[in-house]
Amino acid sequence: MHNILLITNDKSGSLPKELARALPRDYRLAHTLLPGAVLYGDNLACLVFDMDSVDVSMIRECSRKGLVLAVTGQERTGHVMEAAVSGAYEILRKPLDKQKLKLVLHDLRDLMHELNGAIDIAKDAIAPADTCVIIGRSTMAMDLCDKIARIAQVDVPVLVTGETGTGKELVAESIGRLSSRIGKPFVVINAAAVPEALLESELFGHERGAFTGAVVTKEGMLKTANGGCVFFDEIGELPLSLQGKLLRFLQTQTFFPVGSTREVRVNVRVISATNRDLTSMVRQGAFREDLYHRLRVAEVHVPPLRERKKDIQPLVQGLFLRHVKTAQKPISGVTKAFLEKLLSYDWPGNIRELENTIRSAIAMCKTDYLTTHELRDLGSGALAGQGEGSPDNTLAAALVPLVKNALDNGEKNIYDKILADVDRHILDYLMPRTNDNQTEAARLLGINRLTLRKKLGLRK
Repeated sequence: MHNILLITNDKSGSLPKELARALPRDYRLAHTLLPGAVLYGDNLACLVFDMDSVDVSMIRECSRKGLVLAVTGQERTGHVMEAAVSGAYEILRKPLDKQKLKLVLHDLRDLMHELNGAIDIAKDAIAPADTCVIIGRSTMAMDLCDKIARIAQVDVPVLVTGETGTGKELVAESIGRLSSRIGKPFVVINAAAVPEALLESELFGHERGAFTGAVVTKEGMLKTANGGCVFFDEIGELPLSLQGKLLRFLQTQTFFPVGSTREVRVNVRVISATNRDLTSMVRQGAFREDLYHRLRVAEVHVPPLRERKKDIQPLVQGLFLRHVKTAQKPISGVTKAFLEKLLSYDWPGNIRELENTIRSAIAMCKTDYLTTHELRDLGSGALAGQGEGSPDNTLAAALVPLVKNALDNGEKNIYDKILADVDRHILDYLMPRTNDNQTEAARLLGINRLTLRKKLGLRK
């Protein structure tokens, strides 16, 4: 039998009777206490707090003794918010819904059982070196740190590859910090975030009057990075029109600001990153081969989190300590079940998704530890997941039957036929939505306009 304590100042006795009627058979109302009374009781399931007769601020004191269910018959949103801020686990409306109360109590029993396996995370649980922000215990993490340290010592361009959210910018920062350029500027240029019309000016700067709106002379980001490192994030998004100019800069370390005939010389180390397959883009004509080889003198590949799950626990510790300070209540750590659920997930969004999950769990936490109750929506918003209904499985469901039918019919050149069919459907969908603008369609597909025109010719 599980005991319930009711905190109330109601002299009518209506709430104790209503609560007793609504409780499941294996629960009983053990005591009805006045505010400030000593809380006691064996096998205590929770405390029920009468918001309508007791000052809501007292919930904070009660929550130190156990999980609190606050009950109210008032229709005041401010009242509910105050109870939540004070530490109420759940707020129930009167008259009490018997089925809802049963579900909440069942939820609390699972939670109390999970909290028995709580793990405290101390402030000194993990302390990565100042020179490398890579956190992990896996062989992959160790090898990655070793490669970063070695490459940093040689002043050559570096291409950092890996999926979205793996921490490519952190790798680039580590290279800069370990190199001889430590303490010098580290300038980040996101090729996808700056409009194409402004990107050249952002990179190289411009003279006053060089174009409409250029009312003053502006120093470009390459000049700002002089002596240090420049990091080209999402280099695969760099327009073809600028790739030749960047190539010349890599060859000579010189450039001309927009509208200027005066050549500027700088000394910078170039680090770039991409989550795209640049070799495929080179084959398609969407990325210059000579630029690709100039950027990739040294390459660092950052493996996805699903391939190094041994790193998840130290990452959780580090991310927890980084973000727990934002909580208004003390949170001591996580439960074992919480960690196990994180370990069972494939993390299509990689470390960025893990970090956002930890931040969300801290924001929604109702107890002293992060629990699986804060992970109920884990994976529901993933766009790149490998589970049922994911893009990979949807594509496989469409293509595999085509291959099977072709094999059953004894057809030849299956690969070319399927690719032609896929191209046709993509272009039939995309071209009307770009008003048959070939330049825009090629940009969206990430292919050269000439390649697009060839595909359009084959479609007819």
